[in-house]
Amino acid sequence: MRSRSRLSQASRSLSGDSLDAIEPIVARSSVGTAFYLFNHQVGGHKPFLRSAPGEVCKPAIPLELAFYRALSGRFPQLEPFVPAYLGTITVDLQPHSDKASKPVTGRKSSKSVDTSVSYSLWNKEVGKTIEEDDVTPSFLCEYLVLGDLTSGYTRPCVLDIKMGTRQHGEDASEEKARSHTLKCAATTSAELGLRLCGMQIYRQCDSRYVLRDKHWGRRLHASDIEPALLFFVSNGEVVRQDAVAGLLQRLHALKDVIAATDGIRFWGASLLLVYEGETKGRPTRATDVRLIDFAHCHQDLCIGSPDEGLLLGLSNLIAYLSHIASGPPTALPLPELDTI
Repeated sequence: MRSRSRLSQASRSLSGDSLDAIEPIVARSSVGTAFYLFNHQVGGHKPFLRSAPGEVCKPAIPLELAFYRALSGRFPQLEPFVPAYLGTITVDLQPHSDKASKPVTGRKSSKSVDTSVSYSLWNKEVGKTIEEDDVTPSFLCEYLVLGDLTSGYTRPCVLDIKMGTRQHGEDASEEKARSHTLKCAATTSAELGLRLCGMQIYRQCDSRYVLRDKHWGRRLHASDIEPALLFFVSNGEVVRQDAVAGLLQRLHALKDVIAATDGIRFWGASLLLVYEGETKGRPTRATDVRLIDFAHCHQDLCIGSPDEGLLLGLSNLIAYLSHIASGPPTALPLPELDTI
């Protein structure tokens, strides 16, 4: 029997009343630029921030920064399949309360800020809730500025998938390498080359976001992956076969590129699947597939073959979605939060 507290963390649902929450300022750059939590984050260990439209900021890790800086010169074929690299910025991570100025400086969020993954990670990172007024000594952190993969979507549905059969990098300690190896063996990573890490789905029928987190993903067995993917591409009424077709097109193209790419291992990288949850009107964007999270990637010119672990995960993901694409267009009712 799963504990109720862990279940509430792993599975959540947001009512339509929370879709227009006001976002507080949580940090500022060294020149005063305001930062807000990025509320479409569904995975990761550190909170993402945003300020300018179309941009998202994540803590800069040396190996990930090196990957983006080397991308155009060494791996230009990957550029259409990773977020755009827009530079770095120094952020003051002192909590910034804006209670008094919320009507002026707050932004409307697509979902309640206090239920987002980024909010939970921010509380852990800074050590206090963003509502507190206590002043703490500021500390500066360098952030990567990347293209926001949810920009242009009205109701983005997002799935974060950890890819490959190995998650630790060359710089991992023996203890960390052992821990990650055991985690891969205990989840679907070792067998399938993928592990679902978190998702948000927009149910248009009742204007509700349904959320899953990494604890949910770690509980899944190989037999659960296709039902979970079906859950992701369903809106409570129908299977979004248009989204499945768009995702498959991108996945096939990415697999071809990875199969022809050597000199790199994508250890610990994730795949982000995005599609538009709002079917009314004419959305700006429809679907996207991008590799993300390159903090443990290993570049070496002596590597003369592609990353087979990543290819295994892509092949299995394509197979699952292809099977869904051949199925009926009508979705089964979305199950209760503790059944997937």
